[in-house]
Amino acid sequence: MIIKKRSAQLNFLGQAALKKRLDIGHFRFNEVENNYFRSKAGVSGEDFVDQQLARYEHPETHFIIHDLHLKASSFFQIDNLFVTQSYALIIEVKNIKHTVELMQNPHYMKQTNPEGKVVIMDSPEEQLDKNIIWLRDWMLRRNWFLPVEGVIVFTNSDSHIIPNNCKYDIVRPRYLTKKIRKMTTSREVLSQEELMKLGEEFLLNHREYEHKALHAKYNLNSADIITGVECPVCFEIGMKWSKRKWICSNDHSSKNAHLQTLDDYFFIFGPEINNTFRRFFHIKSKDVVKRMLKKMNLVEVGKGRWRRYRKLLSK
Repeated sequence: MIIKKRSAQLNFLGQAALKKRLDIGHFRFNEVENNYFRSKAGVSGEDFVDQQLARYEHPETHFIIHDLHLKASSFFQIDNLFVTQSYALIIEVKNIKHTVELMQNPHYMKQTNPEGKVVIMDSPEEQLDKNIIWLRDWMLRRNWFLPVEGVIVFTNSDSHIIPNNCKYDIVRPRYLTKKIRKMTTSREVLSQEELMKLGEEFLLNHREYEHKALHAKYNLNSADIITGVECPVCFEIGMKWSKRKWICSNDHSSKNAHLQTLDDYFFIFGPEINNTFRRFFHIKSKDVVKRMLKKMNLVEVGKGRWRRYRKLLSK
């Protein structure tokens, strides 16, 4: 039973917003583009695993949570959590192709393509270690004494995995449910009622992840970013506001094209916008801007010249 579906993949959406608003000749463009394709692959891998879990019928009472964000000693995020009366299983998902080697002491992941190019990445084993510790701490503070296990799923069929004594099982998506079935045990730590209460407590304490502003990550300033409203039909950036609608040079029109552009702004510069709205959206009229901002689902903070508008975050 899935009690929480996956939230929007914010990293992918953020990289996509920045990629389209950075000139192809910018010295950071290749880095942003590589991160965009990497995050896109991650989304594809997560969707594949989600489908496998959604179709799986487990013999024990259980629940599944996708994209859980909690706070123990610090905030931590779990891609997939499968919880029964006997154990909690954290499922770490990676979608990486070519030869992938999990290195030990220190932990890191090494990807080597057929031409011999090597890319160093964070280790899923180390990430799983941290999440298991944090989840155990979170539950112990609330008097839940459920064992926590972990598994790593590599979803890309075009990959050769070298585990190098990784402490966790590494499986392909089609074998994930088989792995879970083998974990079935008669030792029940929680009653069915307690299991449901634990699920409710997870949902109550979950906080939607607030995406960090990407301009700081890449050391960009406002002059680096292409401004203007994007056409939802031809994707041209630079629509004009005329007679209560947006119009692009190809004569496509939209009444709400500014909503996607506002999301782009928040991904790049953070969850607040002030008088930069007029410059970013290419609107001269203060009255038009005021009417637009009032119609959007934003929180007004401050007064006068210090007034700004903040994006609402889900609990």
